[in-house]
Amino acid sequence: MPPDNTLSGPKTIWNKNYICVVLANFILSVGHASVNPLVATYTKYLNTSAQLTGLLAGMFFGVSLLFKPFAGPALTKFDNRKLLILTFVLGAFANIGYAVFHSVPAFAAFRLLSGVQYGLFGALTMTLSANNLPKERITYGIGILGIGGSIGFALGPWFGETILNFGTNLRDEALGFTLMFLFGALMFIIGVIPSVIIDPDRKSREALASTGVWYKNIFSIHASISATLLLLVCLAYSIIQMYTFEFGRQYGISGISTFFLVLALTLAVSRPLSGYLNDRIGIRKLLFPALAVYATAMLVIGGSRSLWMLLIGAVLAAAGYGAALPALQATGMQSEHAPKRGVASNTIFIGIDLGWFLGPYLGGLIYAYTTDYSMVFRIGAIPLVLAMIFFAVILPVHSRRIKELETTQ
Repeated sequence: MPPDNTLSGPKTIWNKNYICVVLANFILSVGHASVNPLVATYTKYLNTSAQLTGLLAGMFFGVSLLFKPFAGPALTKFDNRKLLILTFVLGAFANIGYAVFHSVPAFAAFRLLSGVQYGLFGALTMTLSANNLPKERITYGIGILGIGGSIGFALGPWFGETILNFGTNLRDEALGFTLMFLFGALMFIIGVIPSVIIDPDRKSREALASTGVWYKNIFSIHASISATLLLLVCLAYSIIQMYTFEFGRQYGISGISTFFLVLALTLAVSRPLSGYLNDRIGIRKLLFPALAVYATAMLVIGGSRSLWMLLIGAVLAAAGYGAALPALQATGMQSEHAPKRGVASNTIFIGIDLGWFLGPYLGGLIYAYTTDYSMVFRIGAIPLVLAMIFFAVILPVHSRRIKELETTQ
């Protein structure tokens, strides 16, 4: 029987379970990134308004947010391995639905299902990672986990755009979108493989009892600081993910898939580097410069009129976002005792999902009033300035909680 690593964790970072979680995260990232950056393009193909385009783009994350009251207790009480397999099955089914039914009501319905999938997956991978990492390497391990996601998000938009163009040139846009969605479904089917290899999640009765009744496993007040900051950080990043293709089209900039490639390659460096720096200099010295670079990136992207300027913006955005994200995620996970990591993870993803939901919707509203995607990106710098202010105010509270845990563990 595999040992219960929920509390102690393994001795080495490179163990079978953790490697499978990294692979699963990579595969899901390719599947989502081959579809999500082109959602705004697809909804325009369906002749939706700017406001409805933003709503449909953000619905994925809005549903994920609404599912969080169920996700937290599920992560705490049930076998995380079986839940991971379920998420890939849901994703495959939703993408097959996208491919078969080309209409706004059908897209909205299957978008709901994708949101449920995502509502489980993010918190699942973070919880499984934390439970299968040495305690002193959690920050670094979460940064490494992000490399799989970063590479996936680099390849995904290229696959999606290439497949869309292939189908469109072969016959029409309908075939292009159908093939694109089927590719996403295929990736989710492949994702079942590493999920099955992970050891079953055998929680001890004592660990389950310590988590309390189900409604106490929805939200962690201690992780809410990280969740609030992640809301603001991800709000800006969702604008990059959802509107860069349309920004390029408006200003006649071709090769936008190269932007996502540079973005993801820079993330592949900045995310693990963030974990390394956070372990050594602390989040206080790391987060402020990261957010300042990130805010600058939004202004650079908004002012770009050439691919080269966009690529500079991609490097800056990935450096700032890649440094901030794993540090805030790890800090949120470390704000709770080990048996409550699923609750902390769920709380963190409440902030992330809310940011990803609000970003596309607010971006759609800004574009509806300005008809200028440049303004969407420039205004997207404001949440990052707010994040710096909030962190400066709340830092003493966070420091007290970390010291409290250090004295009780």
